[in-house]
Amino acid sequence: MKGLRRATAADRPRIEAFQHAAYARTEKVIGAQAIPLGWDYGVIMRECEIWLDEREGRIAGVLILRPRKDDLFLESIASDPAIAGAGVGSALMKATLERAAELDMSTVRLITNSRNPAAQWYVKLGFVTDHEEIEDSRIVLHMSMNIDSAEGDSKGEKDDWTA
Repeated sequence: MKGLRRATAADRPRIEAFQHAAYARTEKVIGAQAIPLGWDYGVIMRECEIWLDEREGRIAGVLILRPRKDDLFLESIASDPAIAGAGVGSALMKATLERAAELDMSTVRLITNSRNPAAQWYVKLGFVTDHEEIEDSRIVLHMSMNIDSAEGDSKGEKDDWTA
């Protein structure tokens, strides 16, 4: 996970504040609370791997991964809106794929709101929609990528909407 460091319990307040700032613009677009903003981060920090991309002493990106029996679940990938397009999201996605390989997992899964502009980015990277879950205020896309046959390329893709 080159360039990233594993978060510690001491990072929790900074991570929560970062997530709220990063997902604020997504919430405006989707018209609902972003799923990661309803989480208990104490539980997330115990159950998941949280990786930080720090630049100049500030968090530039947060990556939350949940290794499962048959896949690596991408819980959250968020970049600082102030530096959107700087490649933070691409670096985090590359790290996700590298971590899956390290864990000998061939599939990465995620969920996102169908109105989240990041959904288009995931498709460009090679994720496919496995199914849609219709809820009261949103359609949740369940997406996956088989990294053994991934066609997408996280390099050079504009990553303005990773949160």
